Amino acid sequence: MTPPVVLLVNPAAGRGRAARVARAAAEALQKAGLRVERHETRARGDEARIAAEASANGALALAVVGGDGAISHAVRGLLDGEARGGARVPLAIFAAGTGNDFAKSLAVPVHHVERMASHVAGGATQNVDVGFVNDVPFVNAAGFGFDVEVLERMRTPGLLRGTAAYVSTALGALLGYRGFHADRASDSAMMSRKLMMVFANGRRFGGAFRIAPDARLDDGALDCVTIHDVARWARVPLFARAIRGTHLSSPHVSCHRDRHFQLRFETPPMFETDGELQQAATCDVSVSVRAGALTVIT
Repeated sequence: MTPPVVLLVNPAAGRGRAARVARAAAEALQKAGLRVERHETRARGDEARIAAEASANGALALAVVGGDGAISHAVRGLLDGEARGGARVPLAIFAAGTGNDFAKSLAVPVHHVERMASHVAGGATQNVDVGFVNDVPFVNAAGFGFDVEVLERMRTPGLLRGTAAYVSTALGALLGYRGFHADRASDSAMMSRKLMMVFANGRRFGGAFRIAPDARLDDGALDCVTIHDVARWARVPLFARAIRGTHLSSPHVSCHRDRHFQLRFETPPMFETDGELQQAATCDVSVSVRAGALTVIT
């Protein structure tokens, strides 16, 4: 019997939109002649567990219905399952989140369930890179500084959700954020105060920002985009340029592409991976990339 497509659904993603997308995706996959096993997440860690089980059982594909957070957790499970001797199971995405930043960097019809299902049935795949902050993987981007401040502020519920909430919160935090110091061992200029450091695998960030317009998912490197501190009156125009992707020409922004970065902070930093807040254990932080570590349906 042909292995099944494991349909992993985060029903809360996209304020409930994922449940509707999941029904359509299951029908489209079955219409394409595929056997579908549906699994819904109910608690933290379910995505990684279900993905690891899909690897252990040799699933035909893992189809994630959700946003960047669900995808990131599922990728952790796929990597863990493969490391434990399971199969390398390709990832398919039926986008149902609010930002869908990683999906936007893939040249696949993640918002069109019938076309995406036909791609899963066709079996064409591509290997893409996975980044790591210490041992925490990410597929789209990891960040230090201002983006962490925004995510911490978003812990308090408000009227807005998704991309609108992120942009609104970012604008509100711009004037008050004090910045941070970090030293990249290969560049003494990094000692200046910074607002943000983003290590980008994909091109987009925070739903609206084209933070690394030249980044590629399959080049075996990460784009480190650093926004240095500027006068408060200049911050809003600078971040507006980041929405358009024209900020890299600013003298207050630097971009460096590499496979490995070694960082030192004044205190163990908070950081985020694909929108999930994390806490480093020490002042020394390693950011690296594993080339071609993830297989995706293309």
